[in-house]
Amino acid sequence: MSDIVLVTGAGGFLGRHLVQTLRGQGRTVRTLARTARAALDGVDQQLGSVTDRGAVVRALDRVGAVYHLAGMVSRDAKDAGAMNEVHVKGTRTVLRACLERGIRDVVHVSTSGTVAVGKHDDFVADEAAPIAWDVIRGWPYYESKAFAEKEVAAFVAEGLPVRMARPTLLLGPGDVDGSSTGDVVKFLCGDVKAALPGGLSAVDVRDVAAILPTLMERGAPGVGYLLGAGNITVADFLKLLEQVSGVKAPTFSLPRKLIDRAGDLIKQASRLKALGGLDPQTFEMACHYWYLDDSRARHDLGWDPRPLPHTLRDTVEDLRPGVN
Repeated sequence: MSDIVLVTGAGGFLGRHLVQTLRGQGRTVRTLARTARAALDGVDQQLGSVTDRGAVVRALDRVGAVYHLAGMVSRDAKDAGAMNEVHVKGTRTVLRACLERGIRDVVHVSTSGTVAVGKHDDFVADEAAPIAWDVIRGWPYYESKAFAEKEVAAFVAEGLPVRMARPTLLLGPGDVDGSSTGDVVKFLCGDVKAALPGGLSAVDVRDVAAILPTLMERGAPGVGYLLGAGNITVADFLKLLEQVSGVKAPTFSLPRKLIDRAGDLIKQASRLKALGGLDPQTFEMACHYWYLDDSRARHDLGWDPRPLPHTLRDTVEDLRPGVN
């Protein structure tokens, strides 16, 4: 079998760390993306879209393993069509080509947000949790990722043993596009004016990149392994950021009762710079609980992520030169 490994989405936050991990293991890496990236110099960069069957088939020539990370991150409803195209059609195109070419070492990277999001603080999801359609409907990124997971399930049923990762919020150094650490930048700039009554999970991008080869080797096909480093309320997360950055966290927390009573009015008001400059979707998301149980990944894969304060410290140190 060929030693060439194809990584789609290699120019993204997780993708760049994964390429570094694979090259450190002595693997020959090829990437597929619409544009070349200077950060990937020295890598065989194939140009093309994951939605283009011809480009995918050419990129798979002499490939023995595939990590499918390609995606688009946006909270803008106008991008719904583009995200659906990349996440759903792109996943279908890549997996169909893998099946036809007999490539059985395939990892698909989804997101914990397809299942690990609830409306109450006692909510915690594991791999058996159903897709949270009632919550994510209207959030195009998570909806399209959930439909991509349905594509994965269909190909597993056809006999392609796809392994799937569901990392939570990725933090750490190297997010040059700001696709995942944008809210930390807002905090460092003093734009976070109040803590919202929700909770989140986060994880170090370096730990996720390091576990993906293990997932390919040892993971159970079709299982969406949840990868996190701990669950924490939004308020406590902001306090942690204060500790590692020295930037004062807001002392005011918006009461859930006030949010429930004010409804859309307070969501729309949150757009104002004085109130944080949050779009309504971000506001909604911060009022939910993104809690997960990563016990299965710990048991099956030996998952052992670094503590969240360490990741936040490194994230802040990496972002700070661009904020000041």
